[in-house]
Amino acid sequence: MTDIIIIGAAGCGREVANWIEDINKVEPTWNILGFLDDNPNALDGFPCKYQIIGTIKDHEPRENVKYAMGIASPAVKKLIGPAMIEKGAQFASIIHPSVHVYSEYELGVGLVAYPNAKIATGCKIGDFVTLQSTILGHDAELEDYVTVSSSCGITGGTKLHEGCFIGDHACIAVGMEIGAWAYVGIGSVVIREVPENTRVFGNPARVFANKE
Repeated sequence: MTDIIIIGAAGCGREVANWIEDINKVEPTWNILGFLDDNPNALDGFPCKYQIIGTIKDHEPRENVKYAMGIASPAVKKLIGPAMIEKGAQFASIIHPSVHVYSEYELGVGLVAYPNAKIATGCKIGDFVTLQSTILGHDAELEDYVTVSSSCGITGGTKLHEGCFIGDHACIAVGMEIGAWAYVGIGSVVIREVPENTRVFGNPARVFANKE
């Protein structure tokens, strides 16, 4: 088994630990050493068998250890992922055993795919993508640092540009583009393209505010 450290000890990181445990039930693969988190109290009040073993900012990556991205915030992923790689960290993709991958393209670095997700034929996945329990339609493209929450409708040909966040149960019409660092609110129905750095909510989705 290969040693692995999870970056981030909040809810997403603890979920990633669960998915790694499920992978090990199918085939023993990973030995979880613990979490890295700059908040030493991140696990307070949460029962967890793993501990915070150090901070992200001070950690020196180990040659024989892999790392898993346990953070869902696109902005934080962009801040931490490349910095860790520059220091020598090697990121693993954590793909739950129930995920169906049909895409012919190579998946990006540091992907985390939650239970029952599907990556359909022709899908392109960038680096440090977080795909919760959602089905991607054919030929969808998710650029670096994108996070897609659970139960979303990501239809065929949809393009999610760098760093955008899609809230739970949001639906994106066929072929629509979501601009870089945009935020699509929970339950929104997107029937027109979303400009970069904007927040949209509702059915149909309307611009609520420009992101600062």
